[in-house]
Amino acid sequence: MTAGEQPVVLLVELTIRPDSMARFLELADEHARITLAEEPGCLVFDVVRADADQVVLYEVYRDQAAVEDHRARPQLARFKERTSEMVTDRQLRELRRASDGRTRGNGRVLCTIPVLNERRHLVQPLVDAGFEVLFNETGRSYDAAELIQAIPGITATIASTEPYNAETLAAARDLKIVARLGVGYDQVDVAACTAAGVAVAMAFGTNHEAVADHTLALMAALAGRIVTYDRRVRDGGWGSLYHGRLHGTVVGLIGFGRIGRAVAKRCQGFAMRVLVNDPYVDAAAIEHLGCEPVDLEALLATADFVSVHAPANPSTRHLVDEAALQRMKPTAFIVNTARGPLIDEAALARALEAGTIAGAGLDVFEVEPVPAESPLRRMDNVVFSPHVAGLSDAAVAAMAEKCVDTILDYLAGRPVEPGLILNPEVVG
Repeated sequence: MTAGEQPVVLLVELTIRPDSMARFLELADEHARITLAEEPGCLVFDVVRADADQVVLYEVYRDQAAVEDHRARPQLARFKERTSEMVTDRQLRELRRASDGRTRGNGRVLCTIPVLNERRHLVQPLVDAGFEVLFNETGRSYDAAELIQAIPGITATIASTEPYNAETLAAARDLKIVARLGVGYDQVDVAACTAAGVAVAMAFGTNHEAVADHTLALMAALAGRIVTYDRRVRDGGWGSLYHGRLHGTVVGLIGFGRIGRAVAKRCQGFAMRVLVNDPYVDAAAIEHLGCEPVDLEALLATADFVSVHAPANPSTRHLVDEAALQRMKPTAFIVNTARGPLIDEAALARALEAGTIAGAGLDVFEVEPVPAESPLRRMDNVVFSPHVAGLSDAAVAAMAEKCVDTILDYLAGRPVEPGLILNPEVVG
């Protein structure tokens, strides 16, 4: 909801034939569930039996546009058609909510991550605590200019991948905390936030299983040539392309944090040999989890799948460069669900075109969205997803809950879960 915008309340008062009441309530309940599931602009839909023959549909929509969207939906026409013989009288009242009785004195929270625009119930505790919550309705992450425009007067953000640096923070004079919906913070200048007195909080421990699932899905899609098979069948074709396998192959994990370890467990379930390169993890810890610590050159030369799970920072930029790709087997695939700059995309495109490696599964990119001129977009041996590996329904709910709890605790002066704030020196 943008600043100053008020929801629209619809009260539909219906008189129902007594012998049709039970069936009408079933259909109305079904209609309410479909509306809430399929229309992000519908905030509330309650079916209330007011009397022996009276039913009230109490509906709250984000704005007038959401009301118009609802009225244009085929499922509304279908509901009216199915219940037309049951209804003897219908009265509609359209209201504008002036107040819900809650105080809005605690400040304003900006949810910049687009996915929360469609899941506003996940941040309801902020509203209940008296915060005004604003959403990013662009359908993509803000750039610096958009953040600078949106952030004045904001107390806290639930952050996506927009940049927090000296330039953008200069416009954020009221900002006290940035709660990142995720575990990467390469777009956050922590030192600049500290200098501005802004806490930086993460949602550690909430989405690593989702990213691991997505990593394995990309590996399976590459090995099984799933995308190519799908296109072949849709085009009327048939027949085997003699695809590869996961079972019994070798995977090399570059990085062995929460996500890398979760991927390793999944790969072990497919009887895969797991090689690990991570200079920050003790070899004994890697071996304890049934994996083999190796240097990067050995990993690249041996693995059938190379999966990247390192953090993004200046020292890891283009960690996988042209020389690294040349060391891989021509039958090997590379998967990246971490951060785009870890792989030199220009070198990757050349390696894929030359047959240096067999293919790539990419969820992240050096420039997002992927530019139209990127040669990767024209390649059949690349499987794409739009930086969504960590955004399963369960992971989004867990990350949102952690961000909301952290914001509420921090702004109330309560202790925050240990390890979530990157710059605890601002807490005092």
